[in-house]
Amino acid sequence: MNNSQQIKLLLMLGTIVFSACAQTTPFSIDRELYRGLPYHAVTTKVAPLGVTRIFADDLKKRINSPNVPLLIDVYGAIFREESLDFDGAWLVSEPRKNLPDSVWLPNVGKQKLRPVVEQYYRTQLEKLTAGEKNKGLVIYCIEDCWMSWNAAKRAREWGYTQVMWFREGVDAWSDNDWPLQDSEPVNLPVND
Repeated sequence: MNNSQQIKLLLMLGTIVFSACAQTTPFSIDRELYRGLPYHAVTTKVAPLGVTRIFADDLKKRINSPNVPLLIDVYGAIFREESLDFDGAWLVSEPRKNLPDSVWLPNVGKQKLRPVVEQYYRTQLEKLTAGEKNKGLVIYCIEDCWMSWNAAKRAREWGYTQVMWFREGVDAWSDNDWPLQDSEPVNLPVND
């Protein structure tokens, strides 16, 4: 067998093995990786598995409908370990404006969550949805922010079924000259 025939045989075998693996190993939400630093970078245009991407006009319609989704801003803030011994406040470097009636839950879209931040996110989702896993959730940040993608993926993995990712976030809202409101992040749980 010459080199050309050997290469063809190897390519054919590789294709067969790859096809067999693709058919027997379905891609699942658990295998989709979280994105790490830098979080403020160009994102994919594809929502995480099981999550719907929503656009500004569609979101505006939903906000003005009887079935208003819960709006969650995940823009980052500075975590201070010592704040857990006091009021649980985040350190915010500049005032934040977000979509009206949003809840600001900083850092819940990081690649790996600190245990206290994971507990915070789980607890806030449970509280804000009153335990209704089918409540509509719109998760956003600024345009090109991987934290919103990660946070949407995480909420879906935790069993929330109506998760929407607003990729363009506050930037798209502002570009349409729609109102934004001042916001403060929800405090972390404090140590007893």
